[in-house]
Amino acid sequence: MNKEHRAYNLGDLVEFYYNHQNVSRTLTGIVIEQKDSHYKIKVNKKDYWRPADNLVLLSQAVKAPSK
Repeated sequence: MNKEHRAYNLGDLVEFYYNHQNVSRTLTGIVIEQKDSHYKIKVNKKDYWRPADNLVLLSQAVKAPSK
């Protein structure tokens, strides 16, 4: 079985599940950094490192028009 890995860009809005002390939550944040297949997601004032296969794309970042 071959999984497709999506490459996320800086500024993309993503959603992921976060489990801490047996409490699962769905968090929404913005991609701010990438290393290998892991992404740093900014949620409120906290950062989370998550693998690409745990992220769901909600909205792509819009690139500014060039002048």
